[in-house]
Amino acid sequence: MNSDKSNCCIITVNYNSYSFTKKLLFSLRMSDCKTDTLYIIDNFSLDESYSKIFSLLTLNNKNKVNFPNSKISTCYKINNIYLVRLQKNYGYASAINIALEINKQNNKNLYYWVVNNDIEVELNTLGILKEQYTTNSIITPVVYDLNNKHRIQSLGCKIDPYFLTTKNITSIRSLHKTKIDYLSGVSLFFDNNVLNKVGLFSENYFMYYEDVDWCIRALNEDVKLKINLNTKIFHNYKKNINFKLKIHYLLNRLRLAFRFYKSKIPLVFLYTILSLLFNLFRYSFIIKNVK
Repeated sequence: MNSDKSNCCIITVNYNSYSFTKKLLFSLRMSDCKTDTLYIIDNFSLDESYSKIFSLLTLNNKNKVNFPNSKISTCYKINNIYLVRLQKNYGYASAINIALEINKQNNKNLYYWVVNNDIEVELNTLGILKEQYTTNSIITPVVYDLNNKHRIQSLGCKIDPYFLTTKNITSIRSLHKTKIDYLSGVSLFFDNNVLNKVGLFSENYFMYYEDVDWCIRALNEDVKLKINLNTKIFHNYKKNINFKLKIHYLLNRLRLAFRFYKSKIPLVFLYTILSLLFNLFRYSFIIKNVK
């Protein structure tokens, strides 16, 4: 395989969030990621995000490249950055998979780093992840809150054994006492070997729980989930999500149960129905009061 150990394929998804993607680009350029490949996958943004990123990268028709994938509308490349626009919003997992497949076909990179576009990275984050990477593992830095940079947001995550709800581990002390069930899709660093063993992200989820599914499959292949305590990233955590995304979140928990926890289906189903009713009432009340 023609891989260069010094290179990494960084993948992020943009959807109606130009300001986040712009800040991430600046953050990566100011760090040690200048020679690594970056894929920005635009999931058919409905605002001006794509055109603004296009202008920010100073792209033109000379930068156009073609990949044999029916989901891709256009693709441009400048230096080590690819800007890929999809035909429609296929969901988060599908967007990530397109970049993984393109890069794998080119065999250019040994490492992969899947990140949310609403993060900031420190100067040497990627360098440390590469240097301290242990084979057969998925690793993430310590995730801090972007709006409160002293507060840990995630040191890996736990899955509730009854309802399959998820919770972040937020203290070093707790981390030493517990087993990580999955790593947040905010940041996932791994190599070609892990990708070959685990495969692509499941596209059944559209949005939410695709990282849980992928990490469960990794654990089933004896891949280790680890936190690198020597480096950090900062994530813009959003407490409230819109009703449509909330529906995806709740139904995907049920999809996870059907795939991995069949004995939990009755409990998860009941919890999902109650949660759907509660959120329907909550959002109806909010809309009524706004009017």
